[in-house]
Amino acid sequence: MLHTLLELVETGVLVCEGAMGTELSARGVSYRNTSEVTLSQPDALVAVYRDYQAAGAQVFQTCTFAGNSMMLERAGLAEQAATIQTAAVRLAREAVGPEPLLALDLGPTGHLLEPYGDLTREQAVACFRQQLEVMLPLPVDFVLLETFEALEEVEAALQAIHEAGCNLPVAVTMSFSNAAGTTMMGVSGTRAVQALSGLGVDVIGANCGHPEGLKEALRQMAESSDRVLMAQPNAGAPELIGGQTVYRQSPEDFGRYAQELLERGVRILGGCCGTGPAHVRQLARLAKAEI
Repeated sequence: MLHTLLELVETGVLVCEGAMGTELSARGVSYRNTSEVTLSQPDALVAVYRDYQAAGAQVFQTCTFAGNSMMLERAGLAEQAATIQTAAVRLAREAVGPEPLLALDLGPTGHLLEPYGDLTREQAVACFRQQLEVMLPLPVDFVLLETFEALEEVEAALQAIHEAGCNLPVAVTMSFSNAAGTTMMGVSGTRAVQALSGLGVDVIGANCGHPEGLKEALRQMAESSDRVLMAQPNAGAPELIGGQTVYRQSPEDFGRYAQELLERGVRILGGCCGTGPAHVRQLARLAKAEI
């Protein structure tokens, strides 16, 4: 019998995959937009998924963080949006099989919504809805909104999810960009969890961003809500070396950091920028120890 995300999280800590963009780059894969790899280098994408599964990942994400029409338009790929979005689900399932949980991954539009910028809520909703209408009929298990900084944009995505008739669990992880645990738009962990709980989001958490800010936001969330908590931190803080952004936290240090997140109540744990299969292996070890 296949179980839902919310059923499985009751049985123990769930381990997610690690980074996709930085891992593909580390393997020599070039791209204008990570989602185009579903068409240009599908074998490389499948290989990353399988390596994460071998490392112990139980939960996977479609390679569509940058797969909405607005992000694809920036790379000259807007006309291929539906093809890319469909291929993303097919390749993930080809890689990991039918049973593991697969998230329909929604990232930000790449534009600032009003009042921060010129993008209207209606435009944002239409962008998210296009991606959802293509991908929801495919074999995905929940919807994940990740790396959002503005609650206004999350609300637009949630409106699109509602309008698309989605009946799957929804997870939202925001990116907290400073040590105080606030996003670029000034949203604290407390404000995020209260707002998102009120909007019916099932799983709430943090990904990417500042390592200490992520921990602080999750501390606030744990104190303010009983929602399931999710975290996908980077492999430490980014460093600029030789003109390249580098994440140098070792798998062992990442594991020690992840243990602190478990102590804050995180139940769904994966990796973001700079993490790879070795980092996920540390998460799987921790999850096993939690049982």
